Amino acid sequence: MSDMHGHGGGAGFSISTLIAALICAIVLAVAADLMTPYGPVVLTMAAVFGVLAAIAGVLSLLPPLTGLLRTMAGVALLNALACAVFIGLWYVAPKPAANERGVFATLVPFGDTLQSVLVTPHPKGPPRSDAAEAPALSPSELAMQELANGLASTDPAERVRAGVTVLSGQDDAVIAAAIDKLYRSNDPALRQIAVKRLLSMRRGARMPLLAVAATEDAQPFANALQGVGLTIRSLNETSGAFDGGLCAPTGMAGTVNRTGVTISARCKVGAEDRNTVLVLQPTDDFRLVGDARNDAGQSVKVELPLM
Repeated sequence: MSDMHGHGGGAGFSISTLIAALICAIVLAVAADLMTPYGPVVLTMAAVFGVLAAIAGVLSLLPPLTGLLRTMAGVALLNALACAVFIGLWYVAPKPAANERGVFATLVPFGDTLQSVLVTPHPKGPPRSDAAEAPALSPSELAMQELANGLASTDPAERVRAGVTVLSGQDDAVIAAAIDKLYRSNDPALRQIAVKRLLSMRRGARMPLLAVAATEDAQPFANALQGVGLTIRSLNETSGAFDGGLCAPTGMAGTVNRTGVTISARCKVGAEDRNTVLVLQPTDDFRLVGDARNDAGQSVKVELPLM
């Protein structure tokens, strides 16, 4: 008889167990209902516990866990029923409010206050990203942003590629801003790109050359350099080679390298044509400065403005 009593007690619920399970089910259902702004949580919980009760009930027919599984099935069924009650209350609560806030927050006087404390308001509609809210960049702004990103790279080749890419565009304002940024950088390769473009932009125009003689016998050489100035006819921005005129309309050849600009030409000094070489370096204020020497040993200081 004691065995029967023990078997019966293992298969059923005591009053205290039933009350505890019921209270837990109600608390769970209320919590799920308060989560309504995030979705149909009560409906989901009712379905989950319904399936759990059915599975545990079927498995309870198989020993040796019959008593445990029957208890589990009973508790799961209580949770499913508690959640189902709130689903049923949707039909008596004001429809729009119940759908958006849940039954508890709609019908109970302090329910909405409790929900606002426990649940962060959930915005309706698709989530918006910060990128979608930010204003779109104009093509010129986008080009300068890409240049800045490229110049921030630790790879020298990537920095050069960024400079060449931005100067291949058609926007004059972007090109002017990019030239300024490239020229003012501390990278000789980037300044070389800027100098090549600045000289290319002056093609066909006479560029005044300022020459200062340190000695009296070099003054005729300085006068010859300043008399005609420098004119660039063509410039290859890939190699940096250019040609044009210095002291004469033609006959000048030059190149832009990472250390500066080198120019060679023949200049008539007095009655003689002299082979002349100019070696110039860019300064921070957009000038090329250096020395000019000829095969007669004459030397003068020269300056060529780039802008």
